[in-house]
Order: sequence, then structure tokens, then C-alpha cells
Amino acid sequence: RVKAETVQREKDMLAQFVSTQEDERRRIARDIHDHVGQQLTVLRLKLDALKEMCDDQTICNEIEKVNEITERLDREVDFLAWELRPAALDDLGLRVSLENFVNEWSHHTGVAAEFHANGLSKTRLPFEIETNLYRIGQEALNNVYKHAKAKNVSVLLEKRKDTVLLIVEDDGIGFNPKDKRNRAKGIGLIGMSERAKICGGTLEIESSKGNGTTIFARVQPLKKK
Repeated sequence: RVKAETVQREKDMLAQFVSTQEDERRRIARDIHDHVGQQLTVLRLKLDALKEMCDDQTICNEIEKVNEITERLDREVDFLAWELRPAALDDLGLRVSLENFVNEWSHHTGVAAEFHANGLSKTRLPFEIETNLYRIGQEALNNVYKHAKAKNVSVLLEKRKDTVLLIVEDDGIGFNPKDKRNRAKGIGLIGMSERAKICGGTLEIESSKGNGTTIFARVQPLKKK
């Protein structure tokens, strides 16, 4: 009993930490969008006005270069704010948010990615589960970009009876999941596993060198107790 109570306390503390982290992400994303984003928009308008007033071609060209840099920075800031906390996750749910992220991630990284969903078109899961599955998918894709050297990625979100399954598969270089050195390189395996535990689920990794990686996250939010 003592062991079970200890495990439950640890799970509750971890869930509280993750909830606090998500609240902070939401606040930072809002501040970035509302303050930094707005200032960049004002800067772009000022540069456009300067270009209209400019009568020296050399200066005009320099203004245009600065404007292009500002536009790229504006897009990067928008992506950062959206990556921190997409509004669609609160408003439209996991399926739409994850599909949007896969598409944006593919566009941003240049890695081809496909998203498929089955059985969740009219289903909203508990907030905690949607948030953690989204973060697992996000972390898995970011790991692909950082480490896998993959050309193609496939993401599947599926409801099977009382189980929701998230699969992220890539054709990259692969690695040995049992090698503890991989956990020390910031790959994020522990974080993904902890998020799955918060939901009462599991995380499995299938990978070997030269054969890509597949991540399976399973939760049972619909299981009757």
C-alpha cells in the first residue's frame, strides 16, 4: 500500500508540474504573440513607409534587405509562439492541432511528413491527455529533426475501442533505445515516457541503427473503470 501511495504521489506531483509548465507556455506564447509579434509588425510597416519615401536606389535596396530579414524574424516568432502553445489545442482538440503541427513542422524543417487519423473526428479527449499526447508527438518530431537524419516521417493518431494510439515513424539512421548514453543527449525519451505515465499510458520505442525509429504511445482514456 505504501509503495502504491508513493507512486501515486509521484504521479500527482509530475502531473502538477506538467500542468504548471503548460500554463507558463500559454502565458509566454501569448506574450510573444501580443508584444514581440506586434512590434515586428510595426517595424515592417515603418520599413515599407521608408521604402516609399526613398529616392536613393542603394538605400532602397538596403531597406528591402532589412525588410526581408524582419519578415523572416516575424515568421520565426509566430512559429515559436505557436509551437509553445497552439490555440487550436484548446479550441479544436488533439487531432486538428497535431495535424497542423505535422504540416507546419514539415514546412519548417523540409522533412516530408504525413499525418493520418482514425476514429477521433468527433471525439474530444480529457484536457490532460490531449496536451500530453500532443507534446509527445511534438517531441518525437523534434527529435527526428535533431537526430534522425530522416527523409520521411509518418504520424498516426487512432482510436481503437477504448485505447488511443499515437505512432511516429521515421526512416532515419535509428539508434539503440537501451543505450543509456542516448538518454544523456537530450533526446527526450524520459520526458515522453513521463508524459505517457501521467495519462496512465505507456510509451514504447522500436529502433535499431540504420532502420529508423518508431514510437508508440498508448493511453486508455475511454476505458470504463
